[in-house]
Amino acid sequence: MRLPTRKQRRQQLIERYVLSRRSMLALIGLVCTPGLENLLVGDTQPSKPKPPDNPDIPTLPQKNPLPIQQERQQQLLLTRQEYQLASRLPNSVRVVTLPTQEVFDQGYNNNRAILAQKVAANQQAFLQSPKPFVTLEDYATVFRELPLPDVAKTYMNDATFALQRLSGPNPMELTNVLALNYSLHEKLGITDEIFQTVLKAARKGGYVRETLNSAIQDGSLFVTDYAVLATNSVTPKQNRFLTAPIALYFADRTRDGWRLIPIAIQLGQVPNESLLCTPLDGVDWTLAKLITQMADFYAHELIRHLGQTHLVLEPIALATVRELAARHPVNVLLKPHFEFTMAINALGDQVLINPGGFVDIILGGTLESSLNLANLGVSDFFNNFNNFALPKNLQKRGVDDRSVLRDFPYRDDGLLVWDALEDYVSRYIGIYYRSNRDVSEDFELQNWLQALRAPISNGGFGVVSLPPRLTNRDQLIDLLTQIIFTAGPQHSAIAWIQYQYMSFIPNMPAAIYQPIPTVKGMITDSKSLTSFLPGVEPTIAQVNLMVGIGTKRDPKAFTDFGVNSFQDPRAIDVLIGLQQRLELVEKQIEQRNKQRLECYPAFLPSRMANSTSG
Repeated sequence: MRLPTRKQRRQQLIERYVLSRRSMLALIGLVCTPGLENLLVGDTQPSKPKPPDNPDIPTLPQKNPLPIQQERQQQLLLTRQEYQLASRLPNSVRVVTLPTQEVFDQGYNNNRAILAQKVAANQQAFLQSPKPFVTLEDYATVFRELPLPDVAKTYMNDATFALQRLSGPNPMELTNVLALNYSLHEKLGITDEIFQTVLKAARKGGYVRETLNSAIQDGSLFVTDYAVLATNSVTPKQNRFLTAPIALYFADRTRDGWRLIPIAIQLGQVPNESLLCTPLDGVDWTLAKLITQMADFYAHELIRHLGQTHLVLEPIALATVRELAARHPVNVLLKPHFEFTMAINALGDQVLINPGGFVDIILGGTLESSLNLANLGVSDFFNNFNNFALPKNLQKRGVDDRSVLRDFPYRDDGLLVWDALEDYVSRYIGIYYRSNRDVSEDFELQNWLQALRAPISNGGFGVVSLPPRLTNRDQLIDLLTQIIFTAGPQHSAIAWIQYQYMSFIPNMPAAIYQPIPTVKGMITDSKSLTSFLPGVEPTIAQVNLMVGIGTKRDPKAFTDFGVNSFQDPRAIDVLIGLQQRLELVEKQIEQRNKQRLECYPAFLPSRMANSTSG
């Protein structure tokens, strides 16, 4: 192990000052910089819905007389003709032709136009006098008309690297070692000596009593393991290089607080063969972080974002509109949370996942293998649906214990929103389903469930892990809460902060352009790191993509449903109750952000969208 040089120790002092300064700024509320929504127009608070003059009250089909039941079935036959099905990926269906009522509205298109103008102006300004990327800092020159993300000032800090596991765009990978389905020692070539040396340096000296085994048993060790990127899953393009890193972190608890400390990064899945780097390895460590960030970008964009929001929600939206009549209360409840989802996915087919599209240009793998990875994300979600409910997901990953991870903003703020939605869905369902019998006898609902869970090969939508029947209200409430949370808050949390973290290349590059190192010392200084990063074309493409998919373009605020608003005065009362509760959630998150090292705006209701619409 190499001890830090005088230059490195000086850098550590600077980092401590920067973090102290950021903490002070957070306390006075100056760090919570938004994305690009300040460039756009629209409401910041949901409107208060009012009962219409002639409300169309939702009803359960079994409560209707036979003529109305027949009318509902006829309407569904017509709807199925309008919403015909095709395959986007093996495990994800799409609508063949986008119906008129699914297209973007004027407010959305206006915001698209504003962003397109900004993107064009920024690109033109850079290309008129391009600056070569000689140093990592030179990537900041790409931002001529667009704001430089705050992370450009702190991305080199280990603290910033670790914080992105907790409050960055992809908080879905961090897993407690106790929750892994393998032994850490089998996959990570780290010893107690390495672990204790790194921890001692992080603590600025003193005796380290922890060992790897004791830290595991205490629940203090966490990993982000990108095994899904192993070469048998993703094929690299020519002159681009991939690996499946494993990063190890330690949750250090002290009297004054706690922090997540990066301990080591292994650049591959084979211990003692794949290179292991630690924070004491200078520029090799910086490169190891860059490669890990590339892997995180890949997992985020294809699995968590594209696969497990966009591509899982369109099949659920299609099943809903095809199997539940327009006046069915579940259709009415879910409709606002599917708005523009089919439209944005259709646009993605044209510019994102097509040959020559953004995925093809900026990522390191072939387009085919990238789409296979997105399909894996869909399969995982559909095969283990309940495991993606927020409370269950946190528990499965072993990150639910607040005594270990004292501040996990994604978890802490997300659960506030989840609980509010669960109560909202429960109150709404209680209006129409007076008993469990109402659930079991609702033949449209049961048909919807059967269509959802049937394999795609049998004409279904592939959510095969759903139960064979819905027999009680609690089942229905759980299912609907998860759908709404995934469509609105979850997508917002991992999408609307992409620009802040993923548009600045040295923080999260989408691809690596030099071979993954197998020994240390091959790189002499940080200037050499630019050879591992993209050139002008993929850099501009990454920035442009993050502007487009990282900015909320629907001008409506969360729970402002626009033309999809409820017609039933009882449901409107329930919706108003949710809006009032979310106002309290907003204030609670704002107070939390004043105490955090880094502001986390992802679950602020004022920044969330109703649906997966961007």
